[in-house]
Parts: sequence; C-alpha cells; structure tokens
Amino acid sequence: MEYKGYYIAVSWNNREMGFDFAVYDPEHRKVARSDASYFFDYNAEKAAKEAVDKILQE
Repeated sequence: MEYKGYYIAVSWNNREMGFDFAVYDPEHRKVARSDASYFFDYNAEKAAKEAVDKILQE
C-alpha cells in the first residue's frame, strides 16, 4: 500500500508469529521496519503509517 508517497509492506513473520512491516521511500530504499510483531495486520499497518508520519516531521 502507498501512504503519503511511501510504500508500506506488511507481511506475516513466522519467527515471531505475528505481522511486521517495512517502509520504503519513493526511491525504493527501506527507511523503517518494525521492531515488534503485531497480532493483526491492521495494527502493523497503523504503526507503519505512524513511522511515515514521524519521518515526514523530521
């Protein structure tokens, strides 16, 4: 999914048994990733959007 020009990838993580995320900038470089696993995919997506918002505030 795209959010404010950044691409968010949410995926299942078998190791941690939850969802995680990665955020890519418009040049396709990974600029953020989750440190924790999330029970629901929408929680990972929400955290990824918060990460993008934080990047844009810097």
